[in-house]
Amino acid sequence: MAHTRTPGPTGEPPTGLTAAPATGLSAAPAGGLSARRVLGDVALWCALAAATVYGFREAGAPSPLLDLLVPLVVLAVAVPLARRRPGAAVALANGLCALGLTGGATPANAQVLSLAAFSCLLGARVAAARGPLLVLVGCLAVDVAVCAAFRAPPVWWFYALTALPGALLLPWLVGRYGRGRRELVREGWWLAHRLEERQHLVAERARLAERADIAADMHDSLGHALSLVALRAGALELSPDLTDRDRTELAELRGTIADAVEQLRETVAVL
Repeated sequence: MAHTRTPGPTGEPPTGLTAAPATGLSAAPAGGLSARRVLGDVALWCALAAATVYGFREAGAPSPLLDLLVPLVVLAVAVPLARRRPGAAVALANGLCALGLTGGATPANAQVLSLAAFSCLLGARVAAARGPLLVLVGCLAVDVAVCAAFRAPPVWWFYALTALPGALLLPWLVGRYGRGRRELVREGWWLAHRLEERQHLVAERARLAERADIAADMHDSLGHALSLVALRAGALELSPDLTDRDRTELAELRGTIADAVEQLRETVAVL
């Protein structure tokens, strides 16, 4: 048997089928911190930290402070921040990439994965487009300004104008696409739920109408039969062959039948 839920008076979706859309740069409320979300954040940080360590080992002359410790701390802040303020997390990851543009020895490429990951989360967790686009454009402007301020070599200019825009825009579009699909599926389930409720309502109304028809038919048939019995009892009262006692009993019988007809009428009215 299908379980049903009653929608609110304004037809709002039932609990669990929808979520409040995110506006601006804030993600929708997640409904509290769960173990699953914590494990997801830890797994994301471990993956990004592994990329950072790999980039540190591959760097020509790495700085343990700038190339390892600072990125790990920033990522530890950005990962949980991405749940409520994904735009701020993108800005932090882009700051690490911009830091890599200040010197040839800094492995900026190691942070492209982080930038792409947070950009994807920005698209997946924020429904609005204007705020995230401003963040992405601002990040690109910061990267270009850093290259100009530190007179970066052509390879870093190429990196800032190709790799970083790709890591910002493409994952963001992928995240928005995934969010749109999830909302479409959720809306489809909600519509199916509403249709199921309406079908149950129509079936219930049809059952009540059939019940009322049966009650009306029963009232007509039984009422007619009882009326005939009462009529014959009244006719017998006029018979000259009956004693006074018989007439009294017939009168009581006719009254009982009349009461039964009235009770039947009241019962049918309730049904």
